[in-house]
Amino acid sequence: MLDSYINFSTYLFIGMGIGIFCILIPLLFVLHFSFKKLLDSIYFNENHFSLYELSIYKSFPLVYIKVLAYTRAIVLPGTMRKRFKNNILIRKDHPVIYTLSFISIIILAYSTIALVNTFIFSIIYYIYYI
Repeated sequence: MLDSYINFSTYLFIGMGIGIFCILIPLLFVLHFSFKKLLDSIYFNENHFSLYELSIYKSFPLVYIKVLAYTRAIVLPGTMRKRFKNNILIRKDHPVIYTLSFISIIILAYSTIALVNTFIFSIIYYIYYI
């Protein structure tokens, strides 16, 4: 029983690595440049972000947090109602951007599930085998 769970966790963790490094990071890179052209001129201002966030989200690694905020606002608009009062991008107007954003949210959710599963497995393994 535990051996099959070990194999399942291993495959899930490998899938998470492939999902993050081979799919999600290049996808966020493409979305970054798409959002920079489409959304930054409209939404990246003091009405939607604080001054601290405006200064921080211009640097390299943290720019992807802004991309994930835009992605979340596009795919799940109800979760970002405080920051963006209306829908920032309509699916009918930009179907490719919406689809790429949806795929990135799915991969992020899958990776989170894989990390939680690996953490639970490590606890079980520690309790029963060490």
